[in-house]
Amino acid sequence: MALYRYELCRDQDVVATGHISFEQPLQVGDRVTIGTSQGIVQTVTPTLQDRELQLIVQLLPSDADT
Repeated sequence: MALYRYELCRDQDVVATGHISFEQPLQVGDRVTIGTSQGIVQTVTPTLQDRELQLIVQLLPSDADT
C-alpha cells in the first residue's frame, strides 16, 4: 500500500490537502480520483517521513467550470 500526503491544485492555487492511500503506487501522468475530484498526478516526491510521499494533483475541469 502506498501512502501519500496530497495537494489538489487548480491552476497555481492549492484548493485541498490531506492524506490518502492507494493499493498501487502512482506515477506522474496517472489519472486519480480523490473524493469527488478528478485530476492528473503532476509530481510524486519523498517527504521527510519515510512512509509517505508528497503527491501534487492538478484538478481536471469539471462540468461546472466550463
